[in-house]
Amino acid sequence: MFKLTLAISIIMAFTACSQDSIILNNIENPPQVEIKNISQITIPVREHGYSNFKTTFITSKVELNKFIEKIKLQKYWKKKKNFLATLLLKKINFNNSNLLLYRITESSGSTVLLVDPPKGDNKHIKIIIGENELQIGTTDMAYYALAYRVSKSVADITFQRGKKEDIIKNPIITTKTTLPSECLEWYDGCNTCGRVGEEGTPVCTEMFCSRPLIFKCTKWKEHSKPSTPDNEPEHHETEQYLPHSPPPSSE
Repeated sequence: MFKLTLAISIIMAFTACSQDSIILNNIENPPQVEIKNISQITIPVREHGYSNFKTTFITSKVELNKFIEKIKLQKYWKKKKNFLATLLLKKINFNNSNLLLYRITESSGSTVLLVDPPKGDNKHIKIIIGENELQIGTTDMAYYALAYRVSKSVADITFQRGKKEDIIKNPIITTKTTLPSECLEWYDGCNTCGRVGEEGTPVCTEMFCSRPLIFKCTKWKEHSKPSTPDNEPEHHETEQYLPHSPPPSSE
């Protein structure tokens, strides 16, 4: 408690000079989630330019490039180059991970956010955000953002601030359990995929899809293709729904 009080006192003195807000990583509670499933990416803490986008998941390199090009055209950024450089330098393998940008809006620029390390299990992750209001306050709107690399196997991330919980669904969930081992090539509901190397590592194209459709295996190992009833349409034999894909409308 003494350490936390001392840290806040130092921040108060710093903020009085810089008129900028700070996000602290709260190190009192160690992480309980394997680092391979989620890791924080350091981006500028407070930036007016963050008002240009909402909380979003970026799920492919194509989508990231579109996002960056859009940011380049926007005005009223102070740390645009720093923000974009971080996104470009952080090599994210979109075959197994997504990029989460979590946006926070505060009515005062004097708020200090205390961000806990991720907790929970490898499917459902929780990040607790505390806050302190400094004595020297400002009345301007303040925009913050947190960035995380998140494994596609994670189902959701919950950001908790006080009693309020903001549950962010991971838009694409691709795990080995949803992919038959006998399937060599497939359509994952958005991209065309196949296996490479001796271990058969899945590799997919990186087209952007706002609403994934139906998974369909397009090439099976020899003698592994499922049998089809005589009265069953042939295309049904290889279709199955991914966990994130709702069934088609009956209309």
